[in-house]
Amino acid sequence: MKALILVVGMLGLAAIAVPEDANAVVCARGVVRAGCAGPNGAVVARRPAPRAVVVRPAPVRCAIVNGRRVCR
Repeated sequence: MKALILVVGMLGLAAIAVPEDANAVVCARGVVRAGCAGPNGAVVARRPAPRAVVVRPAPVRCAIVNGRRVCR
């Protein structure tokens, strides 16, 4: 009887000690979006949009020729 109780107790402890994936947060990255599923539900997040490249315009060179403003 003691051996049976010992075996049942060890099996019970082994069942408790096994980790479960249901409580872990799982994330997968796709081409465009990243999706995460956790214990409270799922979330889909987009990657941030790339910043626009700003190019400074060339300076306008103006001169006064014969009383008129000429810009080239």
